[in-house]
Amino acid sequence: MGDLAKAVAELELQLEEAREPGAIAERLDTEIAANLDEIESVGSAVREAHYELDNQIAEHNYAAVEESVNSVVGLIDPRTILAAVDAVLLLTAIRDDRALPSRAWPHAFEQEAEADNSPLLTQEQLDAQQATELANAAEDWEAHWGDTDWDESQRDDQWATDRAEHENDALRNVVRTAAGNIETIVEGIGETVWPDLEKALGAGDRDRAIQNLLEALKAAQQLPAAYQLYEVNLSRLYTSSPGSLGAMGDYLGSFETWLNTQGQNGTES
Repeated sequence: MGDLAKAVAELELQLEEAREPGAIAERLDTEIAANLDEIESVGSAVREAHYELDNQIAEHNYAAVEESVNSVVGLIDPRTILAAVDAVLLLTAIRDDRALPSRAWPHAFEQEAEADNSPLLTQEQLDAQQATELANAAEDWEAHWGDTDWDESQRDDQWATDRAEHENDALRNVVRTAAGNIETIVEGIGETVWPDLEKALGAGDRDRAIQNLLEALKAAQQLPAAYQLYEVNLSRLYTSSPGSLGAMGDYLGSFETWLNTQGQNGTES
């Protein structure tokens, strides 16, 4: 029985040794999949933010827009993402018995942090858009009403009324342009840059993945200024035409009324 027990023990050891490589490969696959999921989840979250922005902007829900913008900025964390990228590449190389990839920190990220990241859209551009639209509206008005038999006072009154409407229309278009700028930036990250990063990772191309990550970082850094531009011009529209903001305009108007009431009560007391 002693020889039999020894033989069984040796067979069990051989079986365990045969299983070990498979177990290691399975653990590697699990870790690779977990890091890939982390990277892919960033792209999914950015695309979800872009989807939500459409409704938030349509409802003039500036607080929700700001939250979505901050969410996207927070998602594009180069250290966290690069750590996951490197984990995938390193573990894949170990599993496939290939040369280990570099894990050096790219200096391009520090250089980008110090770079002048000029905004894609500025207030000057929006002001020029508004001025152009108003000039075109004035020309159209003159072409339509120029031959009308009015005295000077009637003409001035009609133009003052129509001009106010044209100004509000132009300002609404300015807000749409500012909002569209936010959506374009977020869409670019989620629909173009991030899929390219995932493809680079699938090809084992660290340099290209880093370049894609840098592009995403540059785009995300545009978002705070893009939101401020949107908020400023939305405020201008509310001041000029509260009704243009729909339910949000009603809410803000009611809130202002309540604040004024509180102030009056405080003065009386």
